[in-house]
Amino acid sequence: MKLNTNAAAAVASIVDPIRRAVEQDRVTMLAPAIAKLQEAGAFSFPEFFASARADRYSRRLIWADPAGRFVVVGMTWAPGQFAPLHDHAGQWGVEAIVEGSMKQTAYRLVDRDAQQRYRFMREGEEIAHVGAVSVVIPPLEYHAFANASPDVSRTVHVYGSTMERCQKFLHDADGWWRAETVELTYDA
Repeated sequence: MKLNTNAAAAVASIVDPIRRAVEQDRVTMLAPAIAKLQEAGAFSFPEFFASARADRYSRRLIWADPAGRFVVVGMTWAPGQFAPLHDHAGQWGVEAIVEGSMKQTAYRLVDRDAQQRYRFMREGEEIAHVGAVSVVIPPLEYHAFANASPDVSRTVHVYGSTMERCQKFLHDADGWWRAETVELTYDA
């Protein structure tokens, strides 16, 4: 991705606190660091986000740590778009709302049977607005995420790996869910 001088400087300001937290094995330090960066406008560059798509939310890689310890991804959500109940492939993640509003529904895995079906307990749901930051840390990594705004929403996600795939969960019979692997790609 080709960045103007201001956006390139913003990437440097974003990466340094994330790198420090990861090196110190203090992922819990990321939420306040990301919130502070968000408040300072570090994620406000259009170059960090792909254009909205009609068929699904879009993803743009902002930064990939050369040592493979984390990635920073910008996501664009058109009205009505969502990510269904999914995991984070066993990785930690931090999600910040940059524009619009998002609805997050948290789930806890409570059972898994011999047929590879899963049972979840819905833990809660919230509508979050610009500036909100949430953290997912395995085993509490299951949630659904949806644009709750009548306009485009944009979010920034930091993950503890390149996270090239995850599992989404589809309703099955009797309160069970089935997993389906989703390949995660970048749109720009």
